[in-house]
Amino acid sequence: MVSLASLRLRSGLFRSGGYHSLVWLALSAWLLASPASAAPRIASLDWTLAETLIALDAPPVALAQVDDYESWVGLEAPPGATDIGLRTQPNLELLSELDPDAIVISPMFANLAPRLSSIAEVKQLAMYSGEGTFWSQSLALTRQLGELVDRENAAEALIEETEAYIADIAARLPEDTRPLLLLQFMDERHVRLFGEHSLYQAVLRRMGLTNAWRGATNAWGFSLIGIEQLANYPEARIVVVEPYIAGVREALADSGLWRHLGSVQRDDVVTLPPVWSFGALPSARRFATLLGDALSSNMPDTRAPDTSPPDTSAPGTSASDTHTLGTSARDTSERATTPDQAQGNTDARR
Repeated sequence: MVSLASLRLRSGLFRSGGYHSLVWLALSAWLLASPASAAPRIASLDWTLAETLIALDAPPVALAQVDDYESWVGLEAPPGATDIGLRTQPNLELLSELDPDAIVISPMFANLAPRLSSIAEVKQLAMYSGEGTFWSQSLALTRQLGELVDRENAAEALIEETEAYIADIAARLPEDTRPLLLLQFMDERHVRLFGEHSLYQAVLRRMGLTNAWRGATNAWGFSLIGIEQLANYPEARIVVVEPYIAGVREALADSGLWRHLGSVQRDDVVTLPPVWSFGALPSARRFATLLGDALSSNMPDTRAPDTSPPDTSAPGTSASDTHTLGTSARDTSERATTPDQAQGNTDARR
């Protein structure tokens, strides 16, 4: 049965007043009197929107770059989701055949809206807009998607459960945890260091942990620095979020700059599996889980070397200022030698 949200999306009855209001009221009354219906069929080009829809039990029927989503976000894609190709160049013919009720995108894909709108209504939802905190934006996004797919109660439950879950992890952390430096490698001499405006910082704050990095960050919450600057924080514990770009981990073993850092000399560097640096509540929960487990177990690095290359483009960035995304897929580095090749396009930003 078609859902209330689905019919609303297809009919375009978002306008108020007059005839359209009367029609919408009549349709609403009919649907509300009917048995519970499924969520509308949504196609997503954006991974942050997709992970949130999945958490709301309204998984997208179509998703761009399904394999990369699983590798870089670290979460499973819905079993029935159709891969519609690259996020920047989706397969429009296939998307049209799927006939979704709506297509959700983030502002970075706004240039695709005119073509996508010929297939279904396009809904643009933003995160990391620079307005408000990460947490406030995540809550707003969760509620917007909940309304879109008739899952308002699920959205509130997701918010409450995520906040309670992170608080529970925080209560079990060791009291003597050092300040942390959260980073992802760009090459053997440069890292993205995460601070204010980032998902990582928002989770740290809720876990009662301290970020040693207080420097300026962009709207996405990171700053690109040389690893020599990490020497200014000898007492901080380094947390590396995978992947390592191909060859970097091996290069670090021979790097005097790296080997003389305080955290490296203490052998307390933490290496975490991929977490979507630019995600929403589901990625925040994943990061809290992985970091909490690592800090509580006091086992810094139990993973095998990961040499997968990262995605390296973010809004407003260039080759010298790009964000690293996580992947645990070992064969990615064999298929690609540059970050852009790993994603199959030059604009795979979130």
